[in-house]
Amino acid sequence: MKPPVAPFGDGTVTLRLIEERDLTTILDWRNRDEARVWFKTSGKLSLDSHKRWYERYLAKDDDFFFLIEAGGTPVGQCGIYDIDRTCGSAEIGRFLVAPDKTGRGYITRSCAELVRFGTRILGLPYLFLEVMERNDKAIKIYKQCGFTEESRSEGLMRMGFRWNHRQ
Repeated sequence: MKPPVAPFGDGTVTLRLIEERDLTTILDWRNRDEARVWFKTSGKLSLDSHKRWYERYLAKDDDFFFLIEAGGTPVGQCGIYDIDRTCGSAEIGRFLVAPDKTGRGYITRSCAELVRFGTRILGLPYLFLEVMERNDKAIKIYKQCGFTEESRSEGLMRMGFRWNHRQ
């Protein structure tokens, strides 16, 4: 079962766990042609399949999917998942900005908040992500947040972040 997580942020963005009432909004963002191309599964999703995914998601304790808000308004989404407390690692991703909120730094701020959450709250020393090699904009954001390239395979770049608790 998913443990509760209090909303957190940096004063500009707030990350809170998604709720059922958010499903239509995030599905609309995700199903846009210009957004789908950046996801490994790039087909359009139905509301029914999205709701089934959400039910499975609620049962997981290693997956936190956040709605990003600015001033109380939904501006994007992100997540930290496949959390392995034994190995001390997790993947971050599912970044997507609302179509009318691009270029305002919300994803960069959210990525930094996810890094803080993963390292300082969950106590994980290693975070990683996968990004399409041609997604220069995302790669720039991840580098700004401290991620470095680790490998490339089949059009994907794996990037990692190692946290030293003295940082």
